[in-house]
Amino acid sequence: MDTLLYDLRYAARKLRHSPGFTIVAVATLGVAIGATTAMFSIVNSVLLNALPFAEPSRLVYVQSTDSKGAPLPVSPQDLIDYRARSRSFTDLVAMDGGESINLSRAGAPALRVTGARVGATFFSTLGVRPALGRTFTPGEDEKAAPKVVVLAYDAWRRYFGSDPDVVGKSVAIDGESFRVIGVADPTLTLPGHPDLWIPAVWASYEIGDRARGQHSIAALGRLKPGVTVDAARRELSAVAAELGKEYPQHDAKVGAYVAPLADQVVGNVRRPLWSLLGAVAFVLLIACGNVANLQLARVATRESELAVRSALGAVRSRVLRQLIVESLLLSAAGAVIGALLAAWIVSGVTAFGPARLPRLAEIGIDGRVLAVTCAITALAGLFFGLVPAVSIARTDVARVLRDGARGSSGGPARLRSTLIVAQLALTTVLLVGAGLLIRSFERLVNVDPGFRADHLIVFGAGVGGPAFQYDAQVNTFAANVLRRIQALPGVSNAAVVAARPLDANPTFGASAAYWDAAGPKPEPGHENVAAILPVSPSYFDVMKAPFVRGRAFTEGENRLDAAPVMVVNEALVRDHFKNENPIGRQIVFGISHNVTASPTDTVRVRGEIVGVVADERQNALSERTMPAAYVPFNTAPFATSFVVRTIIDPSSLARSVAATVGAVDRSVPVYELSTMDDAIGASVAQPRFYTALFGAFAAIALLLATLGIYGVIAYLVGQRTREFGIRLALGASSSDVARLVVGRGASLAIVGVALGAVGAVLLTRSIQALLFDTPAIDPFSFGAAALLMVGAALFAAWMPARRAARIDPAVAMRAE
Repeated sequence: MDTLLYDLRYAARKLRHSPGFTIVAVATLGVAIGATTAMFSIVNSVLLNALPFAEPSRLVYVQSTDSKGAPLPVSPQDLIDYRARSRSFTDLVAMDGGESINLSRAGAPALRVTGARVGATFFSTLGVRPALGRTFTPGEDEKAAPKVVVLAYDAWRRYFGSDPDVVGKSVAIDGESFRVIGVADPTLTLPGHPDLWIPAVWASYEIGDRARGQHSIAALGRLKPGVTVDAARRELSAVAAELGKEYPQHDAKVGAYVAPLADQVVGNVRRPLWSLLGAVAFVLLIACGNVANLQLARVATRESELAVRSALGAVRSRVLRQLIVESLLLSAAGAVIGALLAAWIVSGVTAFGPARLPRLAEIGIDGRVLAVTCAITALAGLFFGLVPAVSIARTDVARVLRDGARGSSGGPARLRSTLIVAQLALTTVLLVGAGLLIRSFERLVNVDPGFRADHLIVFGAGVGGPAFQYDAQVNTFAANVLRRIQALPGVSNAAVVAARPLDANPTFGASAAYWDAAGPKPEPGHENVAAILPVSPSYFDVMKAPFVRGRAFTEGENRLDAAPVMVVNEALVRDHFKNENPIGRQIVFGISHNVTASPTDTVRVRGEIVGVVADERQNALSERTMPAAYVPFNTAPFATSFVVRTIIDPSSLARSVAATVGAVDRSVPVYELSTMDDAIGASVAQPRFYTALFGAFAAIALLLATLGIYGVIAYLVGQRTREFGIRLALGASSSDVARLVVGRGASLAIVGVALGAVGAVLLTRSIQALLFDTPAIDPFSFGAAALLMVGAALFAAWMPARRAARIDPAVAMRAE
């Protein structure tokens, strides 16, 4: 122990006497360890940590599947049968998230919030306890049960000021009174990050044999002990097959989907996060290589010192241990800086990361992360400590004492060059990956959305409850709002829609089977399906949506008593009409709704096609446009969102637009008010996040590799000062010497880039899932990365080359 303490004191003293080396080495390690720790914190929290529920491995996510085996929401009636006929679950409970509803509190304006309908045993199935009050009890999802609600923890803090007496108070949800019975645990965000949970009380149109086609919900299941996910999937598939035989009209092609709940929560971010962790591991390796090179250069200046210590009796193992202790001390100092940097990065990600990143609020630095950081620190210290130690072990002590300061052998120089080639190869891989993501992101943001996004304001208006129970009430409200908005100075036009494009949290989304009105209804499982998009006639002008054929419908056609018409998109024409002219054809959708309280006032969505409009990106810029039919809003006012085109800066009109809605009806909240440009920016937040992180890692790697090659070439110039002096004395020009030095840097760069290109071909396929309209082997990205890497290497070599070209031959040989 005394010897180790002596080594630590001696190492600290030596490092203190070399402040330049120490600062550069610690900063390099700090950045690399910090980035690695932060990235592992994200991966650990999102992918590795178990879900914060009781026995999470037994929790599964249940849906149906369509005729192609793709997941499909389950109908409530099918779920009732799944629950009654299966034996694999201790419980199988409905959960329906993402429903946009109005929340009213005493003495406060109404809010538009996200609600979830869940079965009464939802919380007990998860095994979670409330932060305040209680959760649902069996039977509270029956029609006769009192109306109760559980608040999400964040909603309780944001909307109720963390009021500890909120339990027992009444709130209005879509105009109906509910009693608050509890506040959920802060970790609970299922399903769909709701602000509150209400019991799933099934309406008459949601259950019964006729409702089996209403695929609208998902289910949470807890497996019985010993039952596997595969076994539960097989059993539910058999149940689904039975239902398909019993009810072929709706369930003929419907199967069952069962997956671990953790997979559903993580979604499609697993591969991107692992890829980013791999990228930051490359940065750590490059940093270790850099510090190892710095150590080699430092050891070269200490050869005489270390040789004298060996000659005076110090055993070689003691000298090697001293070097490793110095490296570990450097690594520990870098880890301290890295931990601080990691904490800063993690706090930034949780505060400003994309809202759709799963488990974002759970990201943090815990015991597992700190343990991994300590392991990284120790391994990094050993790695770049052993490299110079091996070099010293091969040093001829007698030669060093005899030659004095003439310089070391070529062994360390060759080792340093090898390390640089490895750094350049790893950096090239990262640059290619960053180039692919940047190119992909550029193509994504330049996708034609099918409309002009400039000078557009978009927002939702939360109509709901008894005041807006029937079509006429919604239509009157929408018409009044439109009239007032269109009269505002700076507004050129406005439209009302049931669901605006690129809405991150749509209040409405309906798709249904359709067929030719003149032909027979297709067999179950063989129907074409399209989205139904109710819009006012002015919508196409407001969005500047280009027509391919025909026209928009008129105000006169925006009435129930008018002949039904619709506009379809190009995708529907390709899907159903095989690029024939559809103008004048009539189609019928398998969806209807009641206009008034009278059961006879039922309207089926149908109409004559009067126009074909260009495809509009509906859900995301990266998603293929699905077939869609635009129908007059007044015939199907299922929800109310507005799009407003301005002739001035749209952000300057936001407050006036919101005030206009309040002037029509103070009980209707305005929500998600933004410009369309901001909405598009929000829709690409996740790919922007991945691109920014990968690009940052590549930039750090490029800087480290550039510094590394500069260090190698500068060391080369120092070692060959006498040689360059002789060359200049014998008639070589300064440019000849400079070319010789730059050539050395170029040769290292070419070898490193070549190896890196091969590695990129093998590794960049792992980020294919992140790319939009960009192949994993993209010549432009590979070429740009190679040119950037070679250019950086030549620049790094040029600076010591200038110094070599200015060597005074007389001074060089006299010093020798």
